[in-house]
Amino acid sequence: MADPAVQLQEAMALHRAGRLAEAEQGYRAIPESAPQFVDAVHLRGVLALQRGNPSQSIQMITRAVQMRPDVPAMHSNLAEAYRVVGRNADAIAHCRVALKFDPNYHACRNNLALALAANGEVAEAEKELRYTVDKDPRNALAWNNLGNILRTAKRNEDALVAARKAVQLEPANPEFLSNLGQMLLEDGDVDEALTRLQNAVKLAPNLAAARNNYGNALRETGELDAAQAQYDEALKLSPQLAITHNNIGQLEQQKGEYQAAISWYERSLKLDPRSTKTICNLASAFADMERRQDAAAWFRRALEIDADCVEAMIGLAADMRRGGEAHTIEESERLLRRALELNPRLPAAHMGLAQICSERGDFKGTEAACRAALRIEPLVGGAYEQLANSLRKDLPASDAGAMETALQAGPRLREPARISILYGLGANNDAVGEHEWAARYLDEANQLNSRSRAKRGVDYHPEEHTEWVDRLMQVFTAEHFERTRGWGNDSDVPVFILGLPRSGTTLSEQVLASHPEIFGADELRLARESFMSLPGALGLTCDAPDAVPQATKKAVGDIAADHLDKLQAYDRKARRIVDKMPENYVNIGWILTMFPNAKIIHLQRDLRDVATSCWQVHFGSIRWAERKEHIVSHFRNYKRIMAHWDKVLPGRILHVPYAAMVEDLETQARRMLDWVGMDWDPNCLEFHKTERNVRTASLAQVRQPLYKKAVERWRNYEPWWGDWYKQLNELQASEDRGNEPNRSAQKRR
Repeated sequence: MADPAVQLQEAMALHRAGRLAEAEQGYRAIPESAPQFVDAVHLRGVLALQRGNPSQSIQMITRAVQMRPDVPAMHSNLAEAYRVVGRNADAIAHCRVALKFDPNYHACRNNLALALAANGEVAEAEKELRYTVDKDPRNALAWNNLGNILRTAKRNEDALVAARKAVQLEPANPEFLSNLGQMLLEDGDVDEALTRLQNAVKLAPNLAAARNNYGNALRETGELDAAQAQYDEALKLSPQLAITHNNIGQLEQQKGEYQAAISWYERSLKLDPRSTKTICNLASAFADMERRQDAAAWFRRALEIDADCVEAMIGLAADMRRGGEAHTIEESERLLRRALELNPRLPAAHMGLAQICSERGDFKGTEAACRAALRIEPLVGGAYEQLANSLRKDLPASDAGAMETALQAGPRLREPARISILYGLGANNDAVGEHEWAARYLDEANQLNSRSRAKRGVDYHPEEHTEWVDRLMQVFTAEHFERTRGWGNDSDVPVFILGLPRSGTTLSEQVLASHPEIFGADELRLARESFMSLPGALGLTCDAPDAVPQATKKAVGDIAADHLDKLQAYDRKARRIVDKMPENYVNIGWILTMFPNAKIIHLQRDLRDVATSCWQVHFGSIRWAERKEHIVSHFRNYKRIMAHWDKVLPGRILHVPYAAMVEDLETQARRMLDWVGMDWDPNCLEFHKTERNVRTASLAQVRQPLYKKAVERWRNYEPWWGDWYKQLNELQASEDRGNEPNRSAQKRR
């Protein structure tokens, strides 16, 4: 009969050699009557854990502990099995039992630290690991685990020091190399990260985590196919690896395949429902697709799980800035500053503050925040674009040179950053008079931006807009206004400034908002939202235009009252509140149905100047401004519907030519104040001194005294965009003919 002691040693040798099936047979062969039987049961439990069966491991090791409750290794291994299944309290308890028997059992203290960290007791986990490395400075595993725990605590610099120490002690350990590589990647050191991760994969081709992290590094350098190959290998090795599903989602999002990205994020969350990283990535995909409510809901979900989740703070802050109300701007700033308290090395948080500073007219603050972002990450394209737009001709040559250099970064420069830098170079070259170079940069920027929108499924379809305008003209007729006479709300508080973007709407609002009794609410979506609510108010399921003929006095009155309440929430004391949403020109019919006493101010500008200016702006929500043929199509529809409103609503719209405002601001300011029923106030001529948030591409201009250089800017680009201007000439000629009555009226005054 075989000696049980020999049998145990042979089985353990097989176990160490990785021949797990043979080792298990050896352990099973040891008879229950032998003293070695308890060790065999224990090691079968360890083997089950290695094979990915923690439940069986718990069952086996618990049996061994019941037979021999005084063996520290059994308690330590049982604790690790409990940790794997998420029973952290049990894991902590068994680790502490093991350490009572052997306080110098460093491997167990490692396991205790991991269980404490998993249980949210990060400070206690660090304390245990610090104790271990103090007692045993060459304990590479403890250093590695300390690095991971410090990274969880967002102490990235300390985490990197610990991870480097682990690799220094065991330079051929693939797990340690993989962890260090991922930390380096997150810290922005892509080159060293690639080297470390390549070595990890060479040393352990079957280590799924190393494959996953190497894929991350390749994705960061723009090698998307190679990254996908690494992720595929990781999932072959570990199909339930949630983080790899998340990373493939990020890869798809980087490619602009948003539906695929969302699908991968959702798979990842099924495996790890509380991963704030994946939740924030899912939210960012919804934000890119302009599904703001979905994005905000997921960012809030991440903060419910982890109140210190900086990614969620930054994402939610961006959504709040888009809302634009004063209280949301303040909350946005609070979130960003809190994020930077937790981690000062967050370029996106600095850029959020830069945008808020710009909206407030604090351009020194804007520049400081942009430069803070660039010190952390030199390829933050939005920072260069913001600097170029804020500083214009005063942008230092070193910044322009840095932008040029960044364009040569190859795949490492992400497409959104490249687009921002191209717009920034366009703005800078325009400011210094290098119009040919500006034209080149802007053409490339708009081409890339249009392609990006198409990938995201948020591109422009001119035929759809044409159909929408047709439907509005069909329902908002003279007969409609006769039928609805006396409906709505008779308040004279609402004032609507509208027109094409870049036509002077922001300037006009700033002039009026400088009056002490007028509040400028900036760009609101209330008019469109109110219109879209009409079918629901009538109990219908059709589109809003189809509901107009079925509108009732009560429904219109209720919607108008709700609209007015939301509007007056901005300032209850103001006698007039200005809603400056340029493209409300399509909603004039609905606006005057709701508010028959509302005042409409329509800004007109040379269409060639409008087109030129739109081509130079990196719009976020305007989808039609990145292809020249779309701009022409959009302008045609604008002309059609404005002619319609003048026909069915004669005398209800004040037309204000931008060129006339630039030429004689006081005359036009008096016209607008007279139109809205307010007395003259000289503050309106000091509009550039008025302090208020301004969310527009024109925010830098409205902080300066009026200048005339914006008139006929298009001539600077005629040598390069002449064919485009020829298409706009016919539309502009009809605009000029339409303006003749306005000019005559001004002369009579």
